[in-house]
Amino acid sequence: MIISDFVQTALSMLGSFIRIARIKRKMPQSELAERLNVSRQTVMAIEKGRPNVAVGVVFEAARILGIPLLNEEKKVISRWQELLGEFQALMPSRVDKGKEIDDDF
Repeated sequence: MIISDFVQTALSMLGSFIRIARIKRKMPQSELAERLNVSRQTVMAIEKGRPNVAVGVVFEAARILGIPLLNEEKKVISRWQELLGEFQALMPSRVDKGKEIDDDF
């Protein structure tokens, strides 16, 4: 599957929003996975912006976490982008590299 840079950027941004919202709610990936009826690996793929996750699952994750989708209000979208930037600035560099630790025993 060939994904344009624009679409990949949008997927990555949405994945980051989902990750930030989940962390802010102190919800483990396993809990979100259970609520979505998917594996923890699927949640990890959503948060990484992988294009192979069903769009319905991604949208449902956003709904569960209170992320507004398809909103035309630029103020709302700008605020989410601002929150993403603030959150990423606070993350240690080791987290920023996107490496996941496989602790699913």
